[in-house]
Formats: sequence, structure tokens, C-alpha cells
Amino acid sequence: MKLTIRERVCYGCGDLGSQFAYNLVTTYLMIFFTDILGLSSVAAGTIFLIATAFDAINDPVMGSIADHTKTKHGSYRPFMMAAAIPYGIFLALCFVAPDWSYGGKLAWAYAVYLLYVVFSTMFQMPYGSLSNVMTDDIKERTILGAFRDWGANLAGFLLNMFAVTIITGSSADGKSMDGKGYLTLGIIIAVCCIFFTLVAALGTKERIRPPKNTAKFSESLKSIGQNKPALCILFMVFFINSFVAFRSTFTTYYAIYYLGSEKMIPLILTTMYTLPLLGLLFVPKLIEIIGNKRMFMISGLCAMISGGLSLLAGTNSLLVILSAIFGGLTLSGVFANIWGCMPNVADYGQWKTGIRAPGLIYGLATFAIKLAVALSTYLVGWLLDWGGYDGGQAVQAMQTVHFIYLANGILPIIFGLIGIVMILPYDLTNEKMRKIKEEMTAGKTLTKK
Repeated sequence: MKLTIRERVCYGCGDLGSQFAYNLVTTYLMIFFTDILGLSSVAAGTIFLIATAFDAINDPVMGSIADHTKTKHGSYRPFMMAAAIPYGIFLALCFVAPDWSYGGKLAWAYAVYLLYVVFSTMFQMPYGSLSNVMTDDIKERTILGAFRDWGANLAGFLLNMFAVTIITGSSADGKSMDGKGYLTLGIIIAVCCIFFTLVAALGTKERIRPPKNTAKFSESLKSIGQNKPALCILFMVFFINSFVAFRSTFTTYYAIYYLGSEKMIPLILTTMYTLPLLGLLFVPKLIEIIGNKRMFMISGLCAMISGGLSLLAGTNSLLVILSAIFGGLTLSGVFANIWGCMPNVADYGQWKTGIRAPGLIYGLATFAIKLAVALSTYLVGWLLDWGGYDGGQAVQAMQTVHFIYLANGILPIIFGLIGIVMILPYDLTNEKMRKIKEEMTAGKTLTKK
């Protein structure tokens, strides 16, 4: 079924809202914790790691609950509506710096971030499965993935264009990144998050009524283990998001302490998020021509080139921006591709095992994203600590600065290479999916043959 432009845009607004939050957290929360709240880099990184350990249970369970929920508004949209407002509120609270003892500040950071994670999950799990019940047309699902990619990258583009200006605008000298500026940015992004996530919940419709999932959670989880394409996508989600999260978080430190200019933060990150916006015009067609697997592999290669150029660049602004361009090409090829693949791997799983679990698959994918963010952020904290970083110092030691330069280039190369290796076994072509859908329409699955 072909969807209207209006509904496609409303669907894309879901990632516009949630990625405003995601990009704010991945790019600025770590440096807020270390430089404003006064936490050590290791303690700050550990917060993200602990929250992700909690999500190991929270994400797949939320996805499974949504799969088993049936209301007059559908299975997924009611959760999206309920989560939107507290999602934004706790996002803003993450950027409040109370004047407490170190232990009190640490407890505050844990409390507000964990609650932010709870409501983030409550929105994102159902949202990820929504396209599966909006249409069963393979091409239309790819287009929805592109609109979702458009929303995500528009959020990254807008945030990184204006964030530093907002943060520094409230400081006495108009240049320093102070606590009041971070809070102002947090409130603005929280309002955007609430508005656009509600647009997605209210402006879309669940049309497909899949058969009721009577499988137990353990059976659904076992079926994912038998779904090779789903596992490939989950691993690709993890390693590419590790690249994105690492570059987003580390760019603030890289620009301030290695390049010596806060102004390079929006320039680098805005460049990265501009290309995916343009990619909306050609990526779906390119995927149709070369296939999902080749698109993923090209994206992994772009991540490696981005890291290599960063190592070659030194402080050469032109090469720094060229590195950001290849980072943007990585994003262009991956995210529309991933979200377009999700409904297909869910259909494949149902065809192979007889168990339909799109919410659980997306729950695991979102957990993979959060795990990537948490481990990358923890890695940033650990690397900074290992390199001798001191958040209380305006100028870092030379060995620390050199360490930041090396890490900014080497890690993206590693993430891109592993991502390519992980996607190699993926074998769902458009032709294979057409045959699977024909058999499913005829009531056939591998378990019934």
C-alpha cells in the first residue's frame, strides 16, 4: 500500500524528535558531566555503561510487550503517546547541575539519566516496529526508512549548527561553554523532542493486523537466534552506531583540545549530518539498484576512510572537513538501509520459524544502539583518563592532546572494518523477499512445508 507524503513525514518526525535527544546526549552529555558537573571521565562513562546494562532487560521486554498489546489505536502508537512528555522532561533534567557534594552529583546524574533511558525506550521500541504495521509493501518500507533517516539527520544537522552558539551565548564572555548554556540547550531540545514524537504518534496509522503473537518471550528470543539476517543487521547496527557515537562524543574534545577551536564542533558535525539529508534524494534508489548488503559495505568503507583522513589531517581544516564528509557518507548509506531492512527480517523470521516478533527485533536493535553509545562513551572516558585528561584544566598536556588525535582516527577505522565483516553473511535480496512474501500470502512457512 502506498502511503501519503503527509504520513511519511509524520513517521519521519519520530526520529526527528528522538534523534534531537540522541544527538544531544551523545555529543554533549559526556562533556557536561566532566567539565560542568565535575565528574571524573571514568565515572561519567560508567553511568552510560550501567544504564545500558539496565537496557539489556528493558529494551527486549518493552518490544515484546508492544508485540503482545492490542488496542483500538493499535499495538505501538499508545506507548509512543504515553512516553513523549516524560521523555523530554528527563532529557532536560540531565543538563541540570545541582550544587551538591560529589557523591550527590553522581547520584543525581545516575537518577535522571536512568529515567531518561526508561522513557526513551518506551517511545523507541514501539516506534521502531511501527513501519511494520503501516504497510506491507517492500518499496514503501524502504521509503519510510529514508524518511526516518531524513528526520534523524535533520535533527543532527540543526542541533550541531546551533548548539555551541546557544551554549556559549549565556556566558559572561560569550565564548565559554557554561552550565546555564547547557541547560538552555537541554530545554530547547526537550521541547522539540516532545513535539515531534507526538506528531509521529498522532499522525500515523497502524493498518496491518498481524496474527496475534502467542509465542512465549523465550520462544520469540530463540527465533531471533535462528534468524541469520536479523543477527547480521543487529551486529551492523552496533558497530556503525559505535562509529557515530564515538565521533559525536569525541569531536567535542578533539575540536576544543586538539584543533583548539570550539567553532570547529558545529562545522564538523553539521557537515556530517548534511550529507544524509541530501542522501534522501538518492539512497533509496541506490539501495534498489545495488542491494542492502553492498550499501552497508560501502558505508563501512566510508567510516574507515573518514578515520584515515582524520589521521592524515593533523590541524589541516580542509582534510578535517573531508573526513567529516566521509563520516556523513557513512550515515547516508546506513540508517535508511537499516530501518528499511527491519520489517523484512521480521517477515523472514516469521516465514522461517512461524514466530513473528518485530517489536523484539527492534528492541534488540535499539539495545544494540544504546550499547554502542554506552560502550563508546565509556571508551571515550577510559581513553581520556588513560591519556591524562583533566576536565578542570583549560589546557591539556601535550601527550593528552596527541592521544586525542590518534584515538579520533584509529577507532573509526576499527568500527568500519568490523561492520563490513559482520554484514557479509546477510543474504536477503529483494527477489528473495518477494518469494517469501508470496509464500506467506499463500499461508506457507518453512515450519508448514
